[in-house]
Amino acid sequence: MNDFLLSFFDEHQPRRIRVIENTLKNRRTVSTLFWAKQYGILKWTGAERSLERKQVENSIAELVKANLIQRNPDGQVLLTTLGVLRQEELAGEQYQPHFFDWYWLANTRRIEQRLLLGIQVASELSYHNRYYAPVVNEYHEQQIVKRWVLSWRGNIINDLVQELKLFGDSLESADERLANYFFYSLIGHRITGKNAMQLSEQLELPGYQLPIIKQDALLAIAAFANSYQGVLNRLLVDLLAKSPLSQSANQTLLLYQQGISISQIAKKRRIKANTVREHLLEAAIVHPDSIDWERSLPVSIRSQLAKHYQGKMKDWQFDPEIVPGGPAAFYYFRLYQLYEERLNDK
Repeated sequence: MNDFLLSFFDEHQPRRIRVIENTLKNRRTVSTLFWAKQYGILKWTGAERSLERKQVENSIAELVKANLIQRNPDGQVLLTTLGVLRQEELAGEQYQPHFFDWYWLANTRRIEQRLLLGIQVASELSYHNRYYAPVVNEYHEQQIVKRWVLSWRGNIINDLVQELKLFGDSLESADERLANYFFYSLIGHRITGKNAMQLSEQLELPGYQLPIIKQDALLAIAAFANSYQGVLNRLLVDLLAKSPLSQSANQTLLLYQQGISISQIAKKRRIKANTVREHLLEAAIVHPDSIDWERSLPVSIRSQLAKHYQGKMKDWQFDPEIVPGGPAAFYYFRLYQLYEERLNDK
């Protein structure tokens, strides 16, 4: 855990521990999303959903004690010289994800449950075996898999095997270890799947990196099912998100794109105007091309902000006396940060 957390810190940019923790656990507040983007770790959203606060605190304490990181007076963390050297030392041996840009596509816990059960059922079916303990006991998931098997027109076993071969080839072209992890983890007729220790030895990866490669494999299968209209798509389609935004934020954005004002959206959806603004900020962070920037951040407001906010964006401090907009002042401040960042990235 120590080496894993160490990879999220920087020697020049002070970083908030809670932002890193919340990103890994998929706590998608606007503040977490914004700072995760600034830290360059947005794609790690949901990569370690089972992470516990005590684990984080213990690791941070050990890293401080080892002089690998240091806290500034605000409680933010910077790498020490030793920390930079340790990061560089680890860089060559750490597994580098290939599919984490799809972090928004699916809840990988549910993908894993559904997929393992579906493959197990198909495997046992191919041997005409009806007496086995299902890997997932949730009644809802069992019923979905049952309908999947019964409703497929064609030979579901052959079709599944062919798709898995195709998927395996795509994984192998990205990283052979990723393909091996995925297939070693499957459960079927007289196959229990390898445990964590066996996987670690087989892949020559330290145990703390197994959740990373697992997340990568599950995002890969989600991306494959999303793009290939076959048997895996039919199994997983209801678990695949249609947008990087939360469902509520997406509803707000669709209304806003129709030209409806923030106050009208709030009234129509029976939510606060500030909630509407948070939804639009979420869109500006994770799906910036969906925003009409000229409408959302008029030239008059940009001009006022440009007089006071210049230089490095990380040094900007929100001042309600400077930023126009009254109750919407912070909304405009954050939007302006994202607007300037977008310009600089082009």
